Amino acid sequence: MKTRYTSLLLALLSLGASQVFAAAKGGPPPITVEQLHAAKQAWCDALLLISKTNRTGGDARAVAEKVIDGAYNYAAAPVLFKPTLAYGKNTFRTTRESALTYFVGNNPKFPEDSGFALKPWTEASFKIAGTYIEGPIGITMGHVTLTDNAGKQTTVEKTFVFRHGDDGKLRIVLHKSAIPYAPAKT
Repeated sequence: MKTRYTSLLLALLSLGASQVFAAAKGGPPPITVEQLHAAKQAWCDALLLISKTNRTGGDARAVAEKVIDGAYNYAAAPVLFKPTLAYGKNTFRTTRESALTYFVGNNPKFPEDSGFALKPWTEASFKIAGTYIEGPIGITMGHVTLTDNAGKQTTVEKTFVFRHGDDGKLRIVLHKSAIPYAPAKT
């Protein structure tokens, strides 16, 4: 009996109470740092795949749909998505349709969207500023640097919140993106 309680106490101390209770209830396992970093890189790689598919004449919309369905949590709940270049009444993209339109454009409901993922991106990398993991939720923020086919670099600030779903996959539940603030020079 003493061994079982000792094991439970050690688990509580090393994993955190919420993770132990989630595991005991059969909930999703805790996210690891490695999974969180892999999910961020997968997002970068997916953006490049959409862009390359567009440049080579493929069906970028179909690729973007697969990316959104695999990477974002829209099938289960609204996602809190604020894209880099979104503004006005369409600033926030809480539906699958609105996210897809941001990535590939061509939707009269969102006339301002030209398709962020359709730009000629050839490289994407994520520089991590910090991460926080609490059981099946992982948060990461940092800079994503995108390079186009002319070598021009664009850096954006990204915050992602991932949820470890019951199917074992990490999905984005919050995606906040912004152009870095640059104070006016006087």
